[in-house]
Amino acid sequence: MLQRTSVVDHFHVSTVSLSSIIQIGDSTFLQGASKALAVQREKELFFGKEGDFSDYPIFTKRIPLLPISENISLQFENRKPLIKVHDIAIIGIAASSIFHIGSSQHIYMESRVKHIRHMDHSENIQRDNPSVPLGNYISKEEYTTVDSYSSNRYM
Repeated sequence: MLQRTSVVDHFHVSTVSLSSIIQIGDSTFLQGASKALAVQREKELFFGKEGDFSDYPIFTKRIPLLPISENISLQFENRKPLIKVHDIAIIGIAASSIFHIGSSQHIYMESRVKHIRHMDHSENIQRDNPSVPLGNYISKEEYTTVDSYSSNRYM
C-alpha cells in the first residue's frame, strides 16, 4: 500500500447513517453492511411483527462476487507523498457508503433492501362491513415486492 499523509483543512458532513464510514487517513480493511425493509402502503397500517430480516431470502442470499480476471497494470509516481484536501461539503452518507481520504488495501461495502408495496384491495369489503379490521384483508398475495442488493469491492 502506498504510504501517504492525508491533510484535510475542513470538511462538513450533515448526516451519516446506516453503516456508513468516514475515514481520514490510511486503512487496511474497510467493511460496511446495511439491511433495510422499505414498506409503502396506501393506508397507514402496521401488523406488529413485520421487521424480521430472516423472513426474506434477500438478506441471507450470497451475493456473487465475480473474480477479477483482467490483467491490470498500474504505475504510480508520487512526487509528494501527500493527499491534500482544502474543503469538502457533503449533505449525506447513507446505506453502506464511504467517505475516505487516504489509501486503503481492501474495501467491501454491501447494501440490501427489500421493497414492499401494499396496495389497498379492501375498499369494498371495508365499506360493506366497517367493523372488520382492514388488516384482515391484506394478504401476502396482494402486494408487490422488489429485491435489490449491491456490493462493491476494491482489492
